[in-house]
Amino acid sequence: RTSAGTRRGPAVGDDLRFDLQIDFQTALFGGEEKVRIRHLENCDTCGGNGVKPGAKVTTCATCNGSGMTVQVTRTPLGNCQTQQTCATCRGTGQQIEEYCTTCGGKGVNQKMKQIKVTIPAGVENGNKLRVRGEGDAGPNGGYNGDLYIFLTVKDQPGFRREGTQIYSEATISYLDAILGSSITVPVVDGEVTIKVPAGTQPGQVMRLKGNGAPKLGNSDVRGDHMVTLNVEITKTISKEEEDLMKKLKELQTKQ
Repeated sequence: RTSAGTRRGPAVGDDLRFDLQIDFQTALFGGEEKVRIRHLENCDTCGGNGVKPGAKVTTCATCNGSGMTVQVTRTPLGNCQTQQTCATCRGTGQQIEEYCTTCGGKGVNQKMKQIKVTIPAGVENGNKLRVRGEGDAGPNGGYNGDLYIFLTVKDQPGFRREGTQIYSEATISYLDAILGSSITVPVVDGEVTIKVPAGTQPGQVMRLKGNGAPKLGNSDVRGDHMVTLNVEITKTISKEEEDLMKKLKELQTKQ
């Protein structure tokens, strides 16, 4: 940062970065998060100008208010002029009778602040949010910089997200795969009952339209949820089940 007095007029404050981790559900459907930041705020005592209240401010007699002095150096090739920041006024063009003792003439103080951040629906890992005016206060009463929130989204077991698409897996028995069935599967906002058709193959994917993640900037539009079906083959069977399977195998052989 540049120390107070080296800029003649108001300047925009620095932008700040804050890394925020949010839940999977918050990323999908939005919400509010509270964050605590440390930033520079205008000094309450001097109002941000760095001058002690009541102190006199006059035009610098050394540089006549320009903030710069010119030094002439003689060389074999002629005179050489060099501009330098005025040492008397530190480049402000003004002479201050007494600087503010609260901020040391900087016009700003570092403070801790808690703010609420609105998370829009549909954000993803790496997205950043801009909170205007919550960065550092500008020197000499300048505008505040902005606060940039960089988002990291926690994983949620059972779900994988790619943009607006959600992926998960469900396991069915080999009998349900052969005969068909209805099963209930979790989705990001509850549960959905789906019909498994007869003759379902291992790895078959069922598409649940509109059950995916909301689209960033238009939460009314949602992607799809893709459910991959795993077929579970039992390792142990009863004698009755074994006899039935043998009969089924004989029937298939005769066909």
